[in-house]
Amino acid sequence: MILHALNGYYKRMLDKPDSGMPSFGTSIENISYALVLADDGTLRDIEDLRESDVKKPRPRKMPVPAAVTRTSGVKANFLWDKASYIFGADGYGPSEPNRQRFSAFKDLLQTVGKDIEDPGFSAVRRFLERWECERSEEMVSRYQPWEDICSANLVFRLDGTRGFIHDRQPVQREWLKYSQSKTDAPLVQCLITGERDVPLAHVHTPIKGVRGGQTSGGYIVSFNASAFVSYHQNKAPVAETSAFAYTTALNALLSGDSRQKIVLGDATYVFWAACSNPVETIFADLFDPPAEDTAKTSAAQDDQQTTGQIRDLLKALRDGRKATDFLPDLDKDVQFFILGLAPNAARLSIRFWESNSLGTLLNRVGKHFEQTSMVRQFDSEPEFPPLWRLLVHTASLGKSENISPVLAGGMARAVLTGAPYPQNLLPVVLERIRAEHNVTYFRAALLKAFLQRNKRMEVSVSLDLNRTDQPYLLGRLFAVLEKAQEEAIPGANATIKDRYLAAAAATPGQVFHMLLKNSANHIAKLKKDPEKKGRAFHFDLMTQDIIAGFSDYPKTMKAEEQGLFMIGYYHQRKVFYTRKNQEGQL
Repeated sequence: MILHALNGYYKRMLDKPDSGMPSFGTSIENISYALVLADDGTLRDIEDLRESDVKKPRPRKMPVPAAVTRTSGVKANFLWDKASYIFGADGYGPSEPNRQRFSAFKDLLQTVGKDIEDPGFSAVRRFLERWECERSEEMVSRYQPWEDICSANLVFRLDGTRGFIHDRQPVQREWLKYSQSKTDAPLVQCLITGERDVPLAHVHTPIKGVRGGQTSGGYIVSFNASAFVSYHQNKAPVAETSAFAYTTALNALLSGDSRQKIVLGDATYVFWAACSNPVETIFADLFDPPAEDTAKTSAAQDDQQTTGQIRDLLKALRDGRKATDFLPDLDKDVQFFILGLAPNAARLSIRFWESNSLGTLLNRVGKHFEQTSMVRQFDSEPEFPPLWRLLVHTASLGKSENISPVLAGGMARAVLTGAPYPQNLLPVVLERIRAEHNVTYFRAALLKAFLQRNKRMEVSVSLDLNRTDQPYLLGRLFAVLEKAQEEAIPGANATIKDRYLAAAAATPGQVFHMLLKNSANHIAKLKKDPEKKGRAFHFDLMTQDIIAGFSDYPKTMKAEEQGLFMIGYYHQRKVFYTRKNQEGQL
């Protein structure tokens, strides 16, 4: 199913002239320089092809004759490669292994191009015939720094002619003929397309771009021992053309400039639709929504969607409205695919796979934002908290590398499938609150979402004065006592939050009697100050009103009750700081 869906995406993109999807026999590679040759093969210049619109120049993505898979030995690419193959030298000089690579490059050129009559190809042939590996650094340094060239991928261009030599029609024709004829693979029925009597793909192209994976890439289809063989088949029955299609499509989705991928924890997620859809290129924005202030200045990544419209779409989804109200061209019934990959040595693990209608997936995303909706502590905080920022607030030191991969995967699965949030979410958030003595907006949002989805609790977005749940009231009471202490002893090094927040939530029966006794002293001190006397009576009245809602203090509270305690505390603290200038609202 996964390979079939990727194959379908490849065929769809191949039909779009501006998609940049390479055809069979080619691949998209990172190319940095072009060797500019005269008709007689003389090196005239070395052209820098790197993109310079960024701080650090980076290679250009370019379609070239399909790259070989180098698992071992010497294997050359056709009309492009590293300096060690083209010059017979690299940072280690013209060593014997590099000379072997140079010979392999020349031999492949002769084999493929024996019938090619093209001035550009002839120039490359003459260049290789007269090139002296020992003088590589000397010759190249005339045009570009050797240290930049010796590790880069290079192509060829004929001086005075536009385009590259590997793109010339006679060269492309012979390369495609060679690619289709060189195989001695057995004929099989393709597992992906169902075609019969097609050549079997011996080795599938490595998949690159997965966070944490090997730079050389990894495989989602591979066998390397007889223990993995079943039914007397030593390979998955996938045709060469189909293997090329699914690996090319997946590599395109994982490329550095792709708008169809996100990274959560140690997994990389890619997504695509069965047919063209406006949500396909903005789906990532649903997991990392743009900030409100950027909606006024930034254009969206997609032609049909502005940043402001993305926020309107999120608001509609959160409020349970239809996405088609904002995207009239949206086909909510189109099949949408999401694939999650994680590194596993030389292979890739399939962490997640979901195939469903786009409308269903959007409804699930909207449900997540509805359940994480929480009054913000600061106006600068995002109204729609990105999933990665929520996860950062579950990690020690607030570092993304400390996010639990299990928790990140479970959160992504919950958002995309509508399943319950991971069971360890609640204890992890409570643990971070105990360690840092801080109930942030993001942690309060996670607690609310967990209690609503997993425990079927009704939790309000902001302060609910009519709520009578004892944990919620205790959280509010703790916030009142803390505020009274802050005003009675301004600038104190530590408040009751720093010392007793976790204990008050877990064992209120052992803590609150002492806290109330101390609070009485704080209120008495406020009453002595004529300017704060009214505040003292206000805190006293609030304390009595909250305490009237319950009869005793429980010895212990369960984890979900502690979560509700923290939400009550957060809600009450938020009111203190947003309405501090409104008399009677504190």
